[in-house]
Amino acid sequence: MEEINSKKTEAFLSAIKALADEECKNIDEETDRLRVERLRALQKEAEDRYKAYTEYETARIKAECNSAVSECEEKSRKELTDLRAELCKKVFDAAGEKIKEYTKTDSYREKLVSSAKEVAEAFDGGDVELFLRKEDLVFSDDLKAVFKNGCVVTESDDIVYGGLRAADRKTHCLADDTLDTKLKEQKEWFLEHSGLSIEE
Repeated sequence: MEEINSKKTEAFLSAIKALADEECKNIDEETDRLRVERLRALQKEAEDRYKAYTEYETARIKAECNSAVSECEEKSRKELTDLRAELCKKVFDAAGEKIKEYTKTDSYREKLVSSAKEVAEAFDGGDVELFLRKEDLVFSDDLKAVFKNGCVVTESDDIVYGGLRAADRKTHCLADDTLDTKLKEQKEWFLEHSGLSIEE
């Protein structure tokens, strides 16, 4: 009888041990599952945080780079604009000096007379007023002689280089054959065709 009880006890203990082992195995598996889930959650959270940080830093660096590039482009454009203006000034200062030399020649006086003849033809019989720079008033008599009805010669402060401007005082028609206007037109042509333009 004792032997039967001993076997029953042993079987009972084996059953309890097997049940405990099964329960421990289930607990270990659940623990592993929870650990894996938590680890995945932590990894995703870290990845999301890293991604957000990376995107923020990338955007910040890009904005800083764009700002630096814009600042550099603006500075370069200003330097180019200044250089262009300086080169243009040198070219047209030199041209201005050549024009001043030209206005001291007989060819210039002939050019003034030729301009007056064109005005006289265009304003035939009109009441003409010629505008000259102060230095060219010495040619007044030569120019008046071109007009059959005579003309009025007036000093003009806004003609710097020479040539003449004319107005028909009856019709208010104007003619401009000044060296100032011709130089201005050449300057515009020069800026357009010289290759010194600043592209946006």
